[in-house]
Amino acid sequence: MEMNKEQIVDLMMGFFKTKTITSALELKVFDALEQGPATAEAICEHRNIPLQSGKRLLIALTAIGLLAKEEDHFYLTKAASEYMVSGSAQWLGWLGRHIDTFLYPLWSHTAQGVRDDKDQRQAAFGDDRSWFSILYQNPQDVVDFQEFLGIFAKPFIEGMLQGFDFSGYRKFMDIGSGIGTLPMAVAARYPQLGLSVCELPQATSFVRDKIAENGYADRIKIVAGDVISGTIPKGEHDLIHLGWMLHDYAPDIQMQILRHIHEALPPGGTFVASETPLADDESGPLFTSLLSINMLVSTDGGIESTCAQYLQRFTEAGFVNARVQAIPGPRTLFIGEKRK
Repeated sequence: MEMNKEQIVDLMMGFFKTKTITSALELKVFDALEQGPATAEAICEHRNIPLQSGKRLLIALTAIGLLAKEEDHFYLTKAASEYMVSGSAQWLGWLGRHIDTFLYPLWSHTAQGVRDDKDQRQAAFGDDRSWFSILYQNPQDVVDFQEFLGIFAKPFIEGMLQGFDFSGYRKFMDIGSGIGTLPMAVAARYPQLGLSVCELPQATSFVRDKIAENGYADRIKIVAGDVISGTIPKGEHDLIHLGWMLHDYAPDIQMQILRHIHEALPPGGTFVASETPLADDESGPLFTSLLSINMLVSTDGGIESTCAQYLQRFTEAGFVNARVQAIPGPRTLFIGEKRK
């Protein structure tokens, strides 16, 4: 269906909504309504913001649909209660801070990124280091990044447990596990399976704390490693998973990663990568196509790929029986095996 002018204008002005929401999260406006409806005066007093400007924000949040209003009282919608209040298990404030700190500055240089076919970290941050090096210099930025990825991962993990059978394996290693949600879920379902998480050295303490908080400190081993340099445990795990990470790197670095994982597997071992691939005809989907632009402006050559492109890299890296497996949820599995 063709878009009309109003729809195009709404797309072009989408950043108005983004900044309204991230500003409200920063000001903890939603938290002020956690206990129930309140007037604009009460909300602004609670959050120590001027009434006139605060009321403008409340009106905009109501028009967006995150707040509702009856007479002179504002209240949270169901969605805002679940995702916008900082005490919620699914709080998206982590993402809000990441948007303001990293994504918004980078995306403001998108045209130049396309013009140069190059990341825009120098333009956005005055820093030529890798995106992950910039991210990991501040512990709070690491927390924000890992926490919202953990929230994003929840539907994938549910789909992974439904669609992939772990029972035939002896030891499972999850590389780049974030807050450890997948190995913890696997631990609960498969009590006999040995489990490890491999993370960058600067992230190990974070994931170790998360796993301990959930009672899995004695069940899941944390190891420091770098899949790009190949410093990961070798020959110990007959099942290795790499979650939503290949797309962060240029195809030649993806090949380097795949070869290191192939080397780390014992004969007959299985490797699974979970990604959100482009359609075969490269017509979308929308989220993946936009994510590919994000890879352009933020990373050194990261790119989204089709299923055929991923499978070709698997084969070139030495994997046999390379295949695609659909699972419920937002990601697709790419599976390969090391020849026995």
